[in-house]
Amino acid sequence: MGRIIRFFLYGFLIASIAASIILWRTPFSLKPHAFSPPEQTTWKPIGPREVRTENQVTGSGAYFRSLHCDSHNSDEVMSAIAPMFEKAWSTEPFMYIAEGPTMDKDGNLYFSPITPNEEVILVSLDGKTGERRWALKGRDNGGGAPIILNNPDTDGQVIYHGNYVKAYAVRPDGSIIWEAPTGLDEYDIKEGGIPKHNFGLNYLPKADALVGVTGDGTVYVLDRKTGEQLLVQPFVLPGSNAKPEKDKRPAEFIVKRINKLMDETFLPMFNGKGRFDTMLDALLGGGTKVANYFSIDVNTSRMFIAATSSDGDDGKVDGVSGFGSLYALELVPQKDKYELKIVARTSFDGGTAATPALNAAGTRVYTADNFGNILAYDRDLNELWRLDVKEQVVASVTVATDNHEIYAVTLYDVIKIIDKGTSGEIKWKADLNMYPKRLGQQNLNLLTATVAPNGVAVQVGSGYVKGALPMPLTVGIALIDRATGEVRYFLEGGEESVSVTNIGPDGSIIIGHSPFRRAVTYSLLGFKMKPISGGVTKFRPIRLDLLARDALRAAADRATNAAAVKKEHPESAKADIRQITILLNQALLALPVAVRDNDMTAAEADKISRPLTILLSKLDLDTLTDAAQVLNNICSRFDASEKHKQEN
Repeated sequence: MGRIIRFFLYGFLIASIAASIILWRTPFSLKPHAFSPPEQTTWKPIGPREVRTENQVTGSGAYFRSLHCDSHNSDEVMSAIAPMFEKAWSTEPFMYIAEGPTMDKDGNLYFSPITPNEEVILVSLDGKTGERRWALKGRDNGGGAPIILNNPDTDGQVIYHGNYVKAYAVRPDGSIIWEAPTGLDEYDIKEGGIPKHNFGLNYLPKADALVGVTGDGTVYVLDRKTGEQLLVQPFVLPGSNAKPEKDKRPAEFIVKRINKLMDETFLPMFNGKGRFDTMLDALLGGGTKVANYFSIDVNTSRMFIAATSSDGDDGKVDGVSGFGSLYALELVPQKDKYELKIVARTSFDGGTAATPALNAAGTRVYTADNFGNILAYDRDLNELWRLDVKEQVVASVTVATDNHEIYAVTLYDVIKIIDKGTSGEIKWKADLNMYPKRLGQQNLNLLTATVAPNGVAVQVGSGYVKGALPMPLTVGIALIDRATGEVRYFLEGGEESVSVTNIGPDGSIIIGHSPFRRAVTYSLLGFKMKPISGGVTKFRPIRLDLLARDALRAAADRATNAAAVKKEHPESAKADIRQITILLNQALLALPVAVRDNDMTAAEADKISRPLTILLSKLDLDTLTDAAQVLNNICSRFDASEKHKQEN
């Protein structure tokens, strides 16, 4: 009997050792599914689009000029996203980029790292190579996304960046136009953190001004041309720090590990203080007054800021706020200065880490609470509807100008929602099928969605989930079909981000690295993972024949729709013409590259580019019907050529 017991014990021991060896040698990360060149999307605009007031300074939403693309924080671009892409480069690995980068019209990048390993507050990269073009020296609590605006006086562009103490206007070549105080007090950089963080400047047309909002709820307003302070004194939002989300935090021993990892990787990012826990609170909407960017309606100059209510509004006087608040503010003249006035306010249970996003007309404001509800308000902050999506919304809501579409992201889902006026309706939840589901791993969404005519781009990954906290092992970029929610294309690569899914003017995808959730995973499973990294990764378009195809199909559908609505909705048709122009220019730039890469012949490209060039020269309201016919004919020839290639 004893011999039998010993036999089983030895057998169990040997099996355990073998299993441990196999587990040690087996990578945790799963191999993603292979994705073929994507078919065309069937999504089309239907009826008149929402239109925002045109402004010489703000320009079009063809690419990301500010944190969420534009002043309304729509996260929508007018150009097509590359339907297929590859990693072009990664650079600046020691820079932790929580917001941005943003782009100028030439595709060059600009970002402000959070207290990096060198004393710089603004960095520019060459968009083609990733090489550093220049860096603006300084020491302040950085990190906010620069905003890039047109300069009507010179027909150029200017990069505006605001920290807590100072703001800057810089030319694309790095030369400073002005450097100005914000009106806020100097502070000990070692005691900075989220309260001293500025999430990025926004533009207020009414006063031709720049507005900054900091984590402690302070608002400053500066003249765009000179940097002069326009407020009598900086405005402070009412409210107390949001209640920390203790039930959503990792165990304390994990927090300590991550603090150590962050300090070692991005020294002196957190000045040896290990501020991962304060960042965690902010990302979950707790521990601070303001946890994200803000919106300004370019039609009326009304601004919307998500913050907190005052201590005691939740029925408890305990030094923190249990309610989130959404504020509407307006600039009021006061002698030779201005004051800010709260003109509307609404509160909801729990905080929010979602930037309030506006529709193009500025008549709707969308945000989310900490309990899985999408909230829709009118411009006076009267609640219009709320929709429970059953999970906490983990990023800002994306708002399209067409078909009353908005997009929300949770830990597991990208969700398309239709605003029905008095209610919201879920149209689809994306089929995130990039990785097989094995070893307990899940496909995860990690970032705000960006919507374009040919799809929705988002950073996704695969990993584990502990409570409400994702623990991704690997990340990549997915392009999701706007009509069906299916993944059109996916590529693994880059590093995790808490910023946005940036799209460049050529359809490229750019990600600013801010490893946060992957830092949690690495602190536990580092021996099986690629180390965390900062910096920027660019994914450049490949198969530019498909990019031209998608851009032309989008332009054809847009022209067909514009021709149908132009009589009753001329402003919508004019906005369509502006977008068609962007798409046609994008296709014309893609065609020569497609020829160079042997994805189409020069003769095929010439048959497409010739009529496009003629069409662009005379595109207006009167020629829309003819333009739609020309574009549909081009797309038919393009489709026939592609079908022929597939058959042979």
